[in-house]
Amino acid sequence: MTYFIKKTATLIITLFMMSVLVFVSFQIIPGDVVTAILGTEATPEREEALRAELGLDKPPVERYFRWASGVLRGDLGESYRYSKNMNEMMPVAELIGDKLPVTLWLAFFSLMLTILLAIPIGVLWAGTKNKALDAILNVLTQTSMAIPAFFLGILVTYLFGIVLKVFTPGGYVSYKKDFGAFISYMIFPAIAIAIPKIGMTARFLRNSTLTELRSDYVRTAKSKGVDEKSILFKHVLRNAMLPVVTFLGMIIAEVVAGSIVVEQVFSIPGIGRLLISSISTRDFPVVEILILYITMVVIIVYFIVDVIYRILDPRIRVE
Repeated sequence: MTYFIKKTATLIITLFMMSVLVFVSFQIIPGDVVTAILGTEATPEREEALRAELGLDKPPVERYFRWASGVLRGDLGESYRYSKNMNEMMPVAELIGDKLPVTLWLAFFSLMLTILLAIPIGVLWAGTKNKALDAILNVLTQTSMAIPAFFLGILVTYLFGIVLKVFTPGGYVSYKKDFGAFISYMIFPAIAIAIPKIGMTARFLRNSTLTELRSDYVRTAKSKGVDEKSILFKHVLRNAMLPVVTFLGMIIAEVVAGSIVVEQVFSIPGIGRLLISSISTRDFPVVEILILYITMVVIIVYFIVDVIYRILDPRIRVE
């Protein structure tokens, strides 16, 4: 119980420090959001009125606590750039709530592809004695890891969209309009995200498994007549998964936070694309919440990784 209390306290403190850092950062960077919003229509009177409307005429400390208390209540503020109509700005919660399911579905598909393919490949690779297969898997994983994300997205679009005509490039369909068409489209950007992750995870698992196979307990099990498959799947794989769990945690945090490049290539309106557009238009309320979201995702994922570590390795629970 003490462990979970400490982890929860760390989560709260980290989020608080991150919220302060994010807020202060947007106060000191060059540029004026009021001027950016009004553009050529800016006059001293209109600037002063808009500044008062947005609460930017208040002291920074007061603005921070007003913003932070709003976030704790679930009021994430309003976007400076997105609007429902001419007289009503779009609430940040509604804006992110519309984009977040897109990123989460993309993350889910890419993670499923990574786990379902990387783990069998890694285990097969570690256990094979076929030099040709070892060389082929080595080349394939190295190549998949070396290709840049944007170029991989272009390759997937060209192969499946233009050559095979399995999907229409740029033909994104909202999950609200046609969920089946949405799922069909999201598979291909998920492939672009998953390919390098599969190569990295498979290589990581293979190296970890080979290290475990050289351990004393494996030699002891062999001397007792235990067959190699039982040693691999009942003993070695569990220990080999420990460092892989941490690596998978990094991948989960990365894809759930939003795949900026892939979302741009496939014209997917997800969290990553929203973050880039909000930064370019100085939509600070949206950027602040998105950065807090990314921070929270990373912390929670690593908290879950620590819990899984304690389940897989009894030595950690004893310590």
